[in-house]
Amino acid sequence: MINGRTDSCVEDTSLITLSVLIQVLPESRVESMATPDIAESRGRGRPPTVSVDAVAEIGLGLFLANGFDETTMTNIASAAGIGRKTLFNYFPNKADIVWNRFNRQLEDLTNALEHAPIDIVSTDAVVAAVLSGLHTHPAVLPIMRAEVTLIQAVPSLQSYAYMQGRPWRDAITRFIADREGLDPDDTLPEVLGHGYWHAMFVGFRKWLHSGQSSPLPYVETALRDYSRALQAAFAHEKTQ
Repeated sequence: MINGRTDSCVEDTSLITLSVLIQVLPESRVESMATPDIAESRGRGRPPTVSVDAVAEIGLGLFLANGFDETTMTNIASAAGIGRKTLFNYFPNKADIVWNRFNRQLEDLTNALEHAPIDIVSTDAVVAAVLSGLHTHPAVLPIMRAEVTLIQAVPSLQSYAYMQGRPWRDAITRFIADREGLDPDDTLPEVLGHGYWHAMFVGFRKWLHSGQSSPLPYVETALRDYSRALQAAFAHEKTQ
């Protein structure tokens, strides 16, 4: 259930996410995550006993089971066995829990762009850099599916995506501007930065509907289709 409605894709994702949590968390915590009303009665203010990622996974499980808007930070803190203050130190708000891994993968993107071979076409370098930032270890994929499912389904998370995606778009914009001898404030590199960000999520959406385990083929196809369209446009412009 997400925001009061049930979806078969979401239910499947929730079950997969819970199976991962069972492997990394004590059974009592998994049970409390699945039944937040019980978790509410647990003592608050305990020192943190789980990692930031484990807390994020608990939050994702609650969002999928009970709805994003219906789940509170108090629910998540109680299910994780930590205090609200600790939770807010980890995540300023609920949306940051969903965007947790995307935010951390930004460093991989920027590093890949900084070390991109100079002889590679800028659009190909961007595609390679974006893909390098997507961690697709089998243990991570169910969590990524849960995150993307929520982002696609919850309007408030979609609105938040614009702000969360800005560092990604800015990194791509600066790279393209530098490679093409443009000013980062010019319209073209900024449009391309936005375009690659949205192409990535087109790939994620295709992945969700496919039922396949890895998003990489779908994200890569979307990014390369966008790159080919850009290269064709550039070639046409040069002939004018």
